[in-house]
Amino acid sequence: MSETYAAGPLTADTWFKRQVTSTLNGIPCTELTAAVRVTVNNFTAGTISAAQTICEGDTPAAFTATAPAGDGTFTFQWQDSPDGVTFTDIPGAVATTYAAGILAQDTWYRRVVTSTLGASTCTGVSNIIKITVNNFDPGSIGTDQTICENTAPAPLTSVPPSGDGVFTYKWYSSADGVTFSIIPGVTSEIYSRECSQPIHGISVK
Repeated sequence: MSETYAAGPLTADTWFKRQVTSTLNGIPCTELTAAVRVTVNNFTAGTISAAQTICEGDTPAAFTATAPAGDGTFTFQWQDSPDGVTFTDIPGAVATTYAAGILAQDTWYRRVVTSTLGASTCTGVSNIIKITVNNFDPGSIGTDQTICENTAPAPLTSVPPSGDGVFTYKWYSSADGVTFSIIPGVTSEIYSRECSQPIHGISVK
């Protein structure tokens, strides 16, 4: 048996002591050392919520979180990531909850919890949530035209939208280029008009 001992990983507080046997003139005598305690800092980091989908340039709803539980005194650090793999600290984000600012791209978040018990600090990490940002370009609808009165303009061409999501369409018209009203029933990507009412970008002579 060894004079020293290296314990394996522990999941609960554990006490240790060593028995020593001294043999002199064939007579064994036994003594025990005082016990030593290894205190295990047990805690759970809690969870955060919730995943959201927002439009580009919007602000997600503030995140909520369950409190950590277990041993020690807790401190917090929120982190974000552009890919869900590499996380970095968010400066100043050290509260139990966090409200992100305006986002322009998908962003992942997690909360790191540090438990301090005596001279020991242990770290736990929450679940990860993703804020999905809907990024898209609306495309374009052609160029201005000038036509004769009672003449139908050429159909408005389309550079299709691109990016995230499934696209649907509404068309608007205006007599002054300032105040626009929806054109009922027109939901296609391309629009043609068969009457003389002026529409955006088209002047009638």
